[in-house]
Amino acid sequence: MPAIMTHDFFGKDVYAAHSDLIGSSQDERDAFLLGNQGPDPLFYLVLTLRMRPFFLLGSEMHRAEPARLLCAVKESLEVLEPDEVPVGRAYAAGFLCHYTLDSSMHPLVYQQQFALCDAGIEGLTRKDGNEVHAEIEREFDEMVLYTKLGCTIADYKPYAEVLHGSDEVLAVIGKMYAFFCMKALRIFPPVDMFPAAVKNFRTIQKLFYSPRNVMHAVANTVETRMLQRNYSFYKSMAHRDNPTLVSDFDNRLHQGWENPFTGEQRTDGFWDIFEAAQTRAGRSLEAFFTDGFDLTQARAMTGGVDFSGEPVEEADAVSGASFVHVEQDGAAQLAAQLVDDEADRADGSDI
Repeated sequence: MPAIMTHDFFGKDVYAAHSDLIGSSQDERDAFLLGNQGPDPLFYLVLTLRMRPFFLLGSEMHRAEPARLLCAVKESLEVLEPDEVPVGRAYAAGFLCHYTLDSSMHPLVYQQQFALCDAGIEGLTRKDGNEVHAEIEREFDEMVLYTKLGCTIADYKPYAEVLHGSDEVLAVIGKMYAFFCMKALRIFPPVDMFPAAVKNFRTIQKLFYSPRNVMHAVANTVETRMLQRNYSFYKSMAHRDNPTLVSDFDNRLHQGWENPFTGEQRTDGFWDIFEAAQTRAGRSLEAFFTDGFDLTQARAMTGGVDFSGEPVEEADAVSGASFVHVEQDGAAQLAAQLVDDEADRADGSDI
């Protein structure tokens, strides 16, 4: 998944161009930007033990047939009260944008990930793919932040700037999840699952905030020595104070690369894909909110590829993509290690 800031800035760009379609109130804007994080908050349900039956739900959504899922998301608006529909509609629009960016950008990310893991670097294999994947997307986040605002996390705190939404907004979206998970995946979460996931995601973002890299060193020691991991998952995910307009992974020189899922030969780079996805998102939003939007139109919109950009069968669940489960396990380990430290941290401070 492109990381939290990349999705947020993508959503802000789309909102600036299509706010008339999405909604103009603060709650609608917050819901739309939350939607741009897609199912990713669900990976942090690991902080809430009573949600254990749903720890893998984020993985299931990323591997599900997206057309069926998107249809269920739109249908979930029908279970809302009339005054809740604008917020729900805005969230659904953001969720569609998340899918659009994920499915567009992931082939480049995975091509870079597989190339690094297969490069013959001593001690680095595809078993370390989660850490490599996270580091690529972390560096994209840092590049996007500096490109968009000319600053780094020294001045921009992701946990304070992203994931806004009142309890009322979260409750509306929670109703939607209870419905569309049942409809598309035959999974029955409680209405408070999504609010819990977002609040956990906020907590994890605070734990990941360490612009002077002190926590990076601590986590690296814990993960590599105590958990016997080859590399630190925390260190690969936590943002750095990195003022950069470029990334080693952005393919700005437009060198040839192959989509690892389809074999398509391509030369586009990060910003080409980012901007093309915004154009695609605008068209998709218009189609999504037409009265006649159905599964056939949804399949035409998605092109039959999942959140990773990998072709999927027309079914609710698809085999493969085992890396997602490993990544969630990594998040669970980090949560167990770090959540107890949160009570000792002053808001906004750097350990």
